[in-house]
Order: sequence, then C-alpha cells, then structure tokens
Amino acid sequence: MASLAAPVSVQRPASRRISIPRPVLITGLVALAAAVLLTALPGAYEAIRDGVAQIPHADARWIALALGLEALSFLGHIVLFRAVFVDGNARVGYAASYEITMAGHAATRVFGAAGAGGVALQVWALRRAGLSNRTVAARMVAFLVLLYSFYAVTVAVVGVGLYTGVLPGGGSALLTVVPGVAALLLIGGALASSRLAIRLHLKGKPAQVAATISDGVDGAIEIVKARDPRLLGGLAWWIFDIAVLWAAFHAFGAEPPIFVITLGYFLGLVGNALPFFGSLGGVDGGMIGALVALGTVAPITIAAVVVYRLISCWIPTLPGLAAYFQLRRRMTDWQPSAELA
Repeated sequence: MASLAAPVSVQRPASRRISIPRPVLITGLVALAAAVLLTALPGAYEAIRDGVAQIPHADARWIALALGLEALSFLGHIVLFRAVFVDGNARVGYAASYEITMAGHAATRVFGAAGAGGVALQVWALRRAGLSNRTVAARMVAFLVLLYSFYAVTVAVVGVGLYTGVLPGGGSALLTVVPGVAALLLIGGALASSRLAIRLHLKGKPAQVAATISDGVDGAIEIVKARDPRLLGGLAWWIFDIAVLWAAFHAFGAEPPIFVITLGYFLGLVGNALPFFGSLGGVDGGMIGALVALGTVAPITIAAVVVYRLISCWIPTLPGLAAYFQLRRRMTDWQPSAELA
C-alpha cells in the first residue's frame, strides 16, 4: 500500500518586523527636526555658521571666569547634598560627598533623562554607605524638592517680572507668565499629591511609595524650618551656573539683561528630560531658541550656549569619571550591612 505523502504546508511565513533601537530612533528624529528647522527657518543656517565661527575668538579672560564660576556651582551642590544626606556621618565625609556629586554629574550627562542617571548612581553610593532603601529614597525626594523649588520660584518671579516690566528685558506671555505658572503648579501639585496619597489609605507598594514621598517632603520642610545655612548651597548651584552662561555671552562682547539670560537658561533646561546621550541637542536647542525668542542675537547666542554647555556639561564629566573610580575604591572600605539611617 502506497504511503501517503506528507501534507504540504501552505502557511505563509510570518512577516519580519524591523526593530529600531530607541536611542537610534530618537537621535534620528532630532536630526530630522534639525534638518527641517535649517531649511524652514530663514537665515538659520547662516546664524549657526556665524555662531560657530565666533567660538575660537572668545575672550579667554571671561572663559577663565566661567570655569571658576562652574567650580563654585558644584561646591554649592555638594553643600546642599551634605545638608540633606549627611547627619554627622564620618563615613560620607567631604571627599566622599565630592565623589558622589561629581560621579552623579557624569552619569547624568551620559544618560540624560532628567537626571535619572545621576539619581541612580547617588542612590547606589548611599546604599553602599549604609543608608537603608527607605532613608535614601525619602532623602532623595527632599533633595529634589529643595533643589527644584529654587527653579520653580525663580521661573515664576523672573517670568512675571519680565512680562510686567518690573524687570528689564521683556518677553511675551507665552515665554514669561505661562512657564512661571506651570512651574509653580508643578511644585504645588507634587507637594499636594504626597499628602493626598497618604489620605487615600493606599495599601501595598503604592502605600510605601506614598509614605516615602511624604517623608521626603516633610524632611525638606524641616530643613527649611531649621534655617540650615547649607540651604544656600542649592541657591549657589543655580546662581553660579547661570553666571557661567552670563560670562559666556560677555566672552563674545554681548550683554543681554541678566533676567533674560536667567529665564532662557531655565526654559532650556527642560531639554534635560530628553532620554539620550547628555540630552545633546535638547538643552542646547531649547536654550538657544528661548534666548533668541526673548530678544538675544542668534549667532552670538549660539556661540555663548555652546561654550556654556562645554564648561557646564562636558568638561566636568572628566573629573566626574575620575571621581567614580575613586568612589569605587573608597567603597571597598565600606560595610554595606551597616545602617546609618
């Protein structure tokens, strides 16, 4: 009896899906957006070309001043870090505080995403120093609340001041009042949500998260009530970093109103939320766009922002990487089981 032939499959092969890595996709979209802007905006290419051509002619004296101002900015960050995370702990001394801060900066620049890389590295280091997960999380919330409260209040005050004419510089409501109101709503919403989450009597993991956020907010309020002078470190972080941008403009002979520089600086920092290498293009483009919209000259603004980003973002990454390896060596002497909470 003849054997039956095996049935022939008529099923069509599954179609292959092309998977594009997210960083590649984002970078491609940014490049496309840049190409569209260069072709759509009159004079954009010439402005970029003229701005880049001015960079080699920057006044070295102002550049030296900018480098010193950036060092003071990081010193302020370290001071605020110690106010929040270090309670007389000998293990996390000034050297370790410097290493954690600088290594966190390097991680932030490499990974972007609104500083998530730096936060992750600091959490890891503090856990190795002996702090419990709950303590680290609560104090990180307190640190971010304190640091970005300066941001929100400054955007609101400067924005309204420019719009009303109380501060010199001017600007449309879209660039002045709207960001100010949004910043205050963001901070207010964050503070209110921590209280609301507790009152909802959540259970399980959501309850733990709500309690941690509430503890962090309370910790920030306690530091403010105690009038800890180290709070000025947070103010110094912002003031001296903005002063770097101010010095960069002067390096090319420009003197925009300081409040215009301040608002353009803060609006540009929104680009830090872009999740790719060092927020490259996000902060730079946002800062240039905001400053030009507020009345600064495009070519000089491009040159000043590029120099500012080089000093504020990329040059500190080198000591930040060195600090990371120093921190790794220091951790060999730390017992991870000890709790300093």
